Amino acid sequence: MKLGLISDVHGDPVALELAWAHLTVLGADRIVCAGDVVGYGPLPDRVVSFLETHQIASVRGNHDRWALERGLGVPDEFGGGLPSKETLAYLATLPFDLPVAGSGRVGVVVHGSVNDDMEFVTREKHPPHVLRGWLEDLRADFLVVGHTHRPMWYRCESGLVVNPGSVLSAPRATTSRTFALLDLGTLDVTFHDVESGAPVEVEPWPEESKG
Repeated sequence: MKLGLISDVHGDPVALELAWAHLTVLGADRIVCAGDVVGYGPLPDRVVSFLETHQIASVRGNHDRWALERGLGVPDEFGGGLPSKETLAYLATLPFDLPVAGSGRVGVVVHGSVNDDMEFVTREKHPPHVLRGWLEDLRADFLVVGHTHRPMWYRCESGLVVNPGSVLSAPRATTSRTFALLDLGTLDVTFHDVESGAPVEVEPWPEESKG
């Protein structure tokens, strides 16, 4: 089974539709989103409609949570378009974490970290022993995170931690413009450019130094 991974769409339906088209050509059997459906971009309703129509399950990101906290008609300080009542109702259904299973593997999708949708998973604060601990605590073969807008992956005997980066294209936000494809049978992951679908080289996070 091949699992398409997207994250941090942020109200950009064109980027979402491009990523979906490339993943379909690449043979993705299912696509999941690691949150932040809204914020920054101008068209949150169109994004949500596409996710629902194409059955792309998502977790709730911090921008999705903030949209719910602001409520209907309250401007987004990050410049995103105003979500409709229907979009807010959709955001309210999104879970903090999402289990995913296939090819004998079990994984979990979150937005920030397993503890907090605002936590950035970085090399400095989350060295390999932390990532291994999460996989072991979750009893998961893989963990998908988002939030940083930067692609990453770390693989060990316990499994895989992967961030597909952000598909968003917006001048006010740092973004990698990438998505990922995960082979659940082998836990091999590839990263791709949103515009072209071309492979993007992402070096794995190294193991901790012994010294």
